[in-house]
Amino acid sequence: METQYAPTPALKLSFAYYAQELAMNTVNVSALIERQKLGGFALLLIVWCFAIVLIDGYDQVAVAFAAPALIHAWQTSAAGFGRVFGVGLFGVLIGSLLLGFSGDRFGRRPTIICGSIWFGTLTFMCSYASSVEQLTVLRFFAGIGMGGVVPNTVALVSEYAPKARRATWVTLMFSGFSIGAGGGGAVASWLLPRYGWPILFTVGGAAAVVVALASLVLLPESIRFLIVNGRDSHRIRQIAWRLGATDADEDARYVIDDETSARVRPGALFQNGLAVVTPLLWALFILNSLALHFLQNWLPILFGMGTLAPARAAQAAMMFPVGGTVGALALSRFVDRYVTRVLLLLAVAGGPIAASLGMPMPTAWIFAAVFASGVCVIGGQFALYAVSGMVCPTALRSTGVGSAIGIGKLGSVAGSMLGGVLLAMHLPVSTLFVDLASIFVFVALLAAWLGGVRRGTGSAGSSHAQSAME
Repeated sequence: METQYAPTPALKLSFAYYAQELAMNTVNVSALIERQKLGGFALLLIVWCFAIVLIDGYDQVAVAFAAPALIHAWQTSAAGFGRVFGVGLFGVLIGSLLLGFSGDRFGRRPTIICGSIWFGTLTFMCSYASSVEQLTVLRFFAGIGMGGVVPNTVALVSEYAPKARRATWVTLMFSGFSIGAGGGGAVASWLLPRYGWPILFTVGGAAAVVVALASLVLLPESIRFLIVNGRDSHRIRQIAWRLGATDADEDARYVIDDETSARVRPGALFQNGLAVVTPLLWALFILNSLALHFLQNWLPILFGMGTLAPARAAQAAMMFPVGGTVGALALSRFVDRYVTRVLLLLAVAGGPIAASLGMPMPTAWIFAAVFASGVCVIGGQFALYAVSGMVCPTALRSTGVGSAIGIGKLGSVAGSMLGGVLLAMHLPVSTLFVDLASIFVFVALLAAWLGGVRRGTGSAGSSHAQSAME
């Protein structure tokens, strides 16, 4: 007969003491993040990432605003710039995929900084291009750096945002991209007549390098990334202190209780709860990006071919990113709550608005129609960025966002080159916009499908993805 040993009161007291000590030395970072308000550390993070993507947005569209002057200076055709736009966006596609994965493997912060220095330097070099061929090559390599910045800034802000306000914070941060893109029109209308087209690339390239170097001091790494990947405990402690863990012990253990540590396996994007969500997101990114980049790149040229003077055409086209920024900010809280319903509404409204852009109308109405198209198209893009940041766990977030953006660049390339193809076919401008409007029908159908899938699976996608990576 075995002897049963009952723990003595002293032993019980000892176990309780050590359990209490362990609890006291454990800091729940997930709870710190959920309690965050939009101020202090969070505000600095959003503002600085805003500045980074603002320059990224400006540099991505600088060539579109320089194109009319370049066509005149180099005595080339407007259709030839379809290749410049398309090849540049193909570089963004590659950068989104490669540097998205890099962000999950090496960190969001170093990937953002290196990507910014890379595209800033190559954008600056564009000011010395002397032919369409040289500009095409430079835009391709610059696009690789540009493509890596967006998914990593989205991931970084998402990982510091409380879940109930994640779309709002991402929208606030990413509105910098639209403001930068819209600012290209303002910069072009002011600087082009005075200094010529090279100044557009000089300003954008220099600004990107300066902000990247300042990011070495001002940009934090994701604390979720550091914990999940078992990185430097000293850095974790410093960031946690800024998040509010001011009374933590020197040897405190920092944990996140809403995710598990796992190695990055991109194949998890197609497993369990994400098996349907990922392809739907990719399809939505492709179609919406096609519409966005068709309008973003070709509006100045198409309006310039009509009754508007070049400076007036640039001002009208500038209303597209301005409308997108205003619409995205106004809709961000609704995206947090309704997500795919907002996507559906924007697609339904976007079709007829896009078709109207080719119709004869007073200048004021053109400005209003372009503004409304920006609300629908860029607003939808913002919602897609927020959704892609929501459905992926930390260990997979930059890869998930980067892959969606990267695959979406297939649509960007198609949209950028489509204008040149259709112009070469000598189609009326009004027909181009009607053809574009048909895309919104498919966006609406896919948004409705994605909404049904999300309602059916709830939040299971992220937990399934995590278990698949373990």
